[in-house]
Amino acid sequence: MIHKYMATARMALQSKTGGGVLYMFPDIGIKVVYLVPVMFIWKSLAESGYEVEMSVSQLLSYTYVNALLTDLMVVNTCLSAWNYDTRSMELFTRPMPVFAQVISRTVGEWVPMLLLFSLPMFLAAPLLKIRILPGTLWVIPSLLLSVSLGFAFEFLFYCVTIRLRNVSWLTYVIRSAVTSFFSGTVIPFKILPFGMDKWIQYQPFGSLGGAFLSLYVGNTKASEIIPVQLFWNIVIWIAAAVWFRRSRERMVSFGG
Repeated sequence: MIHKYMATARMALQSKTGGGVLYMFPDIGIKVVYLVPVMFIWKSLAESGYEVEMSVSQLLSYTYVNALLTDLMVVNTCLSAWNYDTRSMELFTRPMPVFAQVISRTVGEWVPMLLLFSLPMFLAAPLLKIRILPGTLWVIPSLLLSVSLGFAFEFLFYCVTIRLRNVSWLTYVIRSAVTSFFSGTVIPFKILPFGMDKWIQYQPFGSLGGAFLSLYVGNTKASEIIPVQLFWNIVIWIAAAVWFRRSRERMVSFGG
């Protein structure tokens, strides 16, 4: 049975590289352009004497790993745009569960960038004096839980799009703004002022990339992260499954 999911992932991978590997270099360049100034900001912040609860090494590792795994930290799938051009309707005409189709396709689309950007940058980290190895193996289940929760949120926001009658772009913008801050992938929770990290890490978006990254750099303990991630995975997946079942009959595309 798994072969059909592998085939879907393989077709998605081929669709990303069908025009040639060179066409992916602009995307790689954008990632580098994002990474360099942010790392420079952290170094400048530390040199200015500003006191934070994270060392310079942790801040650099946090940002570096986030750039390497950015697609996994906050999951974005084709659902963000599918509903306006009838392609979402095709999901229901294939002999596969809708959720499985989207997940398989998304994972396949991740592979080229992981091989062409993340892997070389991972190997180059020691040369850049970036501590790249995690302090605990608990980062593996934490990453899996983070990715799982990211997919659950994607389906949840897709239901919002259906309910708003295809306001796909508005939903995408709102979701991007919310997750960018509350997931902790852009700004680590530990450097937020007024003790905000004490509560913001326990909200549902906090169990996305920020939870994994905090554990990766040794800024928190697995006993504080994993149970919260498990809890939100259960809650959000149940909500996404139930709401999707109730919302799909309201799907509208080109008046259909």
